[in-house]
Amino acid sequence: MKKLITYCSILAVLIFGSSFNQPDAKNYYDTGLASLNQKDYIKAIGDFTNAISMNPKFGDAYYYRAYSKELLGKKMGFVSSELCSDLIYSMVYGKTEASDKINELCTGECFNMESAFVEPEIVYCADFSSQVLTDLPANIESLHYLIKLNMFNNKLVTLSQSWGHLDKLISLDLGSNRLTLLPPVIGKMTELKELNLNKNLLPTLPAEIGNLKHLKTLTLRQNGLKTLPPNIGSLTELEDLDLALNMLTVLPSEIAYLKNLKKLILVGNEISAKEQQRIKTLLPNTTIAFE
Repeated sequence: MKKLITYCSILAVLIFGSSFNQPDAKNYYDTGLASLNQKDYIKAIGDFTNAISMNPKFGDAYYYRAYSKELLGKKMGFVSSELCSDLIYSMVYGKTEASDKINELCTGECFNMESAFVEPEIVYCADFSSQVLTDLPANIESLHYLIKLNMFNNKLVTLSQSWGHLDKLISLDLGSNRLTLLPPVIGKMTELKELNLNKNLLPTLPAEIGNLKHLKTLTLRQNGLKTLPPNIGSLTELEDLDLALNMLTVLPSEIAYLKNLKKLILVGNEISAKEQQRIKTLLPNTTIAFE
């Protein structure tokens, strides 16, 4: 009996010991970085692919697989849009640098209404401006990798729930529509960096605007804004805020949390001298235009 226990124990050690020695996602990732540094791009892509297969939410692995594909393409003399989907997943899974690469490499061609749905898997930028649209096209969910959308000068009054499919957008232009309500669904677009809402009819913004943590530019010129929600203070990466030609008389004290705000435009609002001084005190490092 003792021999049986001994043999079983040895077998267990061998089995578990060998499993512990198996490469994990981090091992493959590290090997991929080494291959990338050695300019062995094909091996690097394979290593990063193995890392992703073991950890499908490995943002860094997606990022460097895209980088390897970019360098391989330059070496071989071809350009592949395949790396863009890697960059998008990298961004979604927390690699913040990916959005800058996406802007650089993936938004050069913007598809119109006629061409966007022919090969939706390669559409990263769509221009649906001036189409008399009251909502998104019915098959918008097929544009799985859409990161930039121009809906300028349409007939939007509000945003339907179908807008929730656009959770990878980094740039959205809703200027010159007829929006009287910005519903909570806007809060699902958490990757947005640029949002244009100029020339609409918005009296206020929803609390969910505070979900857009990566927003850098927000333009709300010429609406009917009377108030801003306190949640505006959650936009801590915001650099440019245009609130010109509205009906604002005060701003919430939470704007003090906008530590990265470089420029604030408040031209054309009825803001008293006392309130102007308060705003300057709350935002001492921001260039503010009142008139």
